[in-house]
Amino acid sequence: MYVAGIKDLYTCEIVGYAMGPRMTQELVGEALFRAVRSKRPRPGLIHHSDRGSQYCAHGYRRLLAQFGMQASMSRK
Repeated sequence: MYVAGIKDLYTCEIVGYAMGPRMTQELVGEALFRAVRSKRPRPGLIHHSDRGSQYCAHGYRRLLAQFGMQASMSRK
């Protein structure tokens, strides 16, 4: 079982999560949807993640753009 979580670094609160049998783009997308639904962030929010393939996927990047978020990733 995998858990994808979205954490607010200011409050240290988990604002969205999803669980599934595989760590996929859909799983992290569901966590992002739940975070956006619960907190309704303003455009310009910085979304920081590692360089996992699910976070680099075009579909996930489109979701970030749709929500007006700016992607930030760890160094290699």
